[in-house]
Amino acid sequence: MGGLLSSPYATLASRIVLGGVFVFAGVTKIPNPGALASAIRSYELHLPEWFVSLAAHTLPYFEVLLGVYLLAGLFTKISAWATSGLTALFLLALLQGALRGLEIDCGCFGPSADSGEGNLPLAAARDVGLLALGLHIALAPLGRFSVDALLRRGDEPYRA
Repeated sequence: MGGLLSSPYATLASRIVLGGVFVFAGVTKIPNPGALASAIRSYELHLPEWFVSLAAHTLPYFEVLLGVYLLAGLFTKISAWATSGLTALFLLALLQGALRGLEIDCGCFGPSADSGEGNLPLAAARDVGLLALGLHIALAPLGRFSVDALLRRGDEPYRA
């Protein structure tokens, strides 16, 4: 991957956008796990109730953690792959619900922030964009604007 996409500035921009979105999405869901559980149920995936409850209570914190890691550039590649995996999962769940004609409350940014059938194409497009950012971060060179880069420089021998 060369050119503009391998620029440290492009990678930094991707990290800021994706990390910011994940922090925001997680923070908006933390206060109301019941609403997130309800949103998860609206996908009609027939998940066990214990899993729905566990996801509703832990997913927001995991999203915030991944977002903070991306913003700081710490565990960057692992965080980028994790956010890409989560985003792909969210996208697949959204698409299967839309294909089945379900009225889905996405639950992406808290209770009823983007509910309604008319917003499904927009939510899917947003997820595709976020997935592209995650894959860009995961596949591009690390870049110099990150904690990972600082730690990597610390491993290099001193040169006068």
